[in-house]
Amino acid sequence: MSSPISSKPLSGSDESGASFAKEMLEGDITAGINFDRLQKHPTQGYIMFEYLLCDEKQTVDPFTSHPNRYWDKNSRKFIALWEASQKLNAKLYLVNYAKKGTKNEDKILLIEVLKINDKGIIEETLTKMTRNEFKAFFRKLNKECL
Repeated sequence: MSSPISSKPLSGSDESGASFAKEMLEGDITAGINFDRLQKHPTQGYIMFEYLLCDEKQTVDPFTSHPNRYWDKNSRKFIALWEASQKLNAKLYLVNYAKKGTKNEDKILLIEVLKINDKGIIEETLTKMTRNEFKAFFRKLNKECL
């Protein structure tokens, strides 16, 4: 296990890998999915995070949006995330959020996925949080994983 000294803080986002894959596919439909974060907790094991942005233009906010609402358009992604989490014996968290500086910036919905089938998420734990509550949860979890 690496020590905190051998790790580094996050800097700007790394979109280059996704851009590279997009360039290589030249518009082909992709068979791959991206996910946002994987970390290993010393007692909980692997934890996967997928961040789901709720854009200001949408009629839903982070508290009212849910992957089951758009399952017909994006089920393959969530099923693949679930299957990967099961292979890793990992917790899977989906995080609904809005960009900082928008009217819904202080609404974060943490969805712990407990069971999925081909029709949608069928078991979950939902936790509504403020941005600061999520930040405290996330930073604590991150420190425990170092």
